[in-house]
Amino acid sequence: MPQLTLEQIVSRTGDLPALPEATLSVMRETDKAEATARSVAQHIIKDQSLAARVLRLANSAFYGLPRQVNQIEEAVVILGMRTVKNLAMIASSYAWFAKELKGYGLGPQDMWRHSLATATAAQVIAEHTRKAPGDLAFCCGLLHDLGKLALHVWLDGSVDKVIQIAIQTGKPFDEIERAAFGFDHADVGAHLAAGWNLPESYKLSMNYHHRPDECPTPDPVVDMVHLGDYLAMSMGLGLGADGMVYALSEGALERLGLNESSLEELASKFLDAWEKSSSMTKELAA
Repeated sequence: MPQLTLEQIVSRTGDLPALPEATLSVMRETDKAEATARSVAQHIIKDQSLAARVLRLANSAFYGLPRQVNQIEEAVVILGMRTVKNLAMIASSYAWFAKELKGYGLGPQDMWRHSLATATAAQVIAEHTRKAPGDLAFCCGLLHDLGKLALHVWLDGSVDKVIQIAIQTGKPFDEIERAAFGFDHADVGAHLAAGWNLPESYKLSMNYHHRPDECPTPDPVVDMVHLGDYLAMSMGLGLGADGMVYALSEGALERLGLNESSLEELASKFLDAWEKSSSMTKELAA
């Protein structure tokens, strides 16, 4: 495999995603104590494509609103600004994650399915434990595998060899990435997040979702994304070449006040939530 630095991987990979400025401004606005439905809507409507997708999602079967919503501000009032923040993130990221990632053995829509499943599970865990806002857990879960979009290009052609090593050694895929490159997709994702100036929880959850016990600053969102990722993998949702071996962190469970029994209960809640949230894909693909 090519021996490149993390910076070279990012700089030499074409067509990398970038969050629209409107989405970044929505994220910042919803975190303000003084934010209003009107102020949040004003940021969304700066990007007409984003606004159209948010309205389409707000009117989807997932929310089952009693009437058609035609204005962004109205959607914010009815759904709540944090839900609309999630919708803005979904609308902005779908196009990247719906692509085929051959380097990870992921077909079209597989990456999206896994990202949305992880986000949904992380939000379910957040709402159960009440140790972090559900919308924050959701958005961090949605972006947790962002680094794969850059690294898959360099794995393409080598994935069969990596899978063989994983099977023979029983090592997680990310560990083999680190052995091959000196870093893994989580490091690449955190690098991209830093370039976008995303909040700390986003960077940490991207960097440590496979190894939450190594997170230098304890953050419940990192643990939620790790467990959400584990649940999504366990259910076979968007399972790629890297999903064959996934180590569950007992520390993440303990820090969130959970155990394997309660995780099984949350898995049931997750499946109910996933059945609803997966309907969003139909709206986005339209």
